[in-house]
Amino acid sequence: MRPRAECYSSKFWLMLAVLATTGGGAWAQKNHPSIGIAVILVGTSDEVAITDAHKKDDFHHLSLTPRVELVAMNETDPKSIITRICDIMSDRRVQGVVFADDTDQEAIAQILDFISAQTLTPILGIHGGSSMIMADKLKSLK
Repeated sequence: MRPRAECYSSKFWLMLAVLATTGGGAWAQKNHPSIGIAVILVGTSDEVAITDAHKKDDFHHLSLTPRVELVAMNETDPKSIITRICDIMSDRRVQGVVFADDTDQEAIAQILDFISAQTLTPILGIHGGSSMIMADKLKSLK
């Protein structure tokens, strides 16, 4: 029979909360805290040619060191975009995605919105179709 949650003391719950937020003492001491950000550039524009857009010196004032994963891809069809984003998010520990493309397809913004909602990972569209603002889903009442 499983013990019920009410049976544990408040000290137990406090210790569990501390361990969950610190990541366990030994692991946190060995590794520097970092945040993973995937930067995905789609298309053939000059932005895709960026290779050294991030230097560690640029982020010395932050308490968390960002791990920037720069990914360039040429495919702009929805299947390739979905597959690549999902592969990146499952292979690497990323807490956010920055996405830029050189298309004018609003469908890309909808795809990114869906992936973000399903994975609870923020995805920021900064250029092209990914940065388009989608129409309101609810009609205003008059």
